[in-house]
Amino acid sequence: MQGAYADFNSSHEPRALSPETHSAWCTVLFHWIKTWPRQALPLPLHSPTLAGGSAAMAFALQILRAPINLTSSRMGHCGATCSSAAFERVQISESLQGIMAAAPGVDKSRAILYFHGGGHWLLTASTYKEFIGRLSAATEAVVIAVDYSKPPSVQFPAGLNEAHAAWHWARERFGEGSVAVAGDSSGANLAFALVVKLAQLNEEQPVACIGISPWLRLDLKTSLPNLYGKFCADLYLGGRHKITTAADPLVTIVNASPELVRCFPPILMHAGSNELTTEDVKEMVALCESAGLPAEVQFYGCPHIFQVGPGFHRSTCDSLQRIDAFLKKQWKSTPL
Repeated sequence: MQGAYADFNSSHEPRALSPETHSAWCTVLFHWIKTWPRQALPLPLHSPTLAGGSAAMAFALQILRAPINLTSSRMGHCGATCSSAAFERVQISESLQGIMAAAPGVDKSRAILYFHGGGHWLLTASTYKEFIGRLSAATEAVVIAVDYSKPPSVQFPAGLNEAHAAWHWARERFGEGSVAVAGDSSGANLAFALVVKLAQLNEEQPVACIGISPWLRLDLKTSLPNLYGKFCADLYLGGRHKITTAADPLVTIVNASPELVRCFPPILMHAGSNELTTEDVKEMVALCESAGLPAEVQFYGCPHIFQVGPGFHRSTCDSLQRIDAFLKKQWKSTPL
């Protein structure tokens, strides 16, 4: 709905984890990372500045991330084997790749540039291979999941710069007025940061920006539930070597000025009605309203980024159908 909150009836779906339960699990992970032995072997890294500045900590993060990324990537590949979409690895720039999904019958002149979630440091484009196939089928558009760089080998604004490069690549490949940007969780943060950057540079905007459980406030207050979020935000920014703060509107999108927001493309956001990013979405709606920019919003009785995984079929189908209808309105004047 535009300018209001709407809840989809998810009463027949599995029960979603509460934000408190999710935060508790994240806090366990956070403490595991922080208590990694300081005497761990310090390996030479390109940027051993993150997560407190020690190479040992960066090594610990890489060791922790490796099995998570490997397992999730294999799950994405396995899920994609049942997809009717065609998948292709694309070279976006010399150092940046992505995975392109095209379901049967898509309009190959229209594309969604997709940025995956993972707290700005976990997961890969391959993790989302099955999902982007479904998204392509639902929207009848090509979907490109960008394999952007993450800490601890890089720090902000590396990921945003790569998103900007991917945007220009997509514009050149698909033409003006034919590319939307989207993402989930921290990937949605990157998609929204891209439209902030484009507004700051007075550059052309995508036809739309779509956020699935978008994480839009990274300048979190210090509290137990926010420990993992603050850890991820600090890691993303570069720890002691950060060049900006989490309050920067390129990081915390809801801090953007109404003047910048007026330059944004049409916005759609879907999230759980009681999850980690529910309040972020409500803040973004209020900001859009203050700037006179309509935003389509839908809340579901489901967990964070429920559309990406299994278990919430009715809500996922409804969400993807709404995304398709939203994009069709933005693409209606684009020649086929």
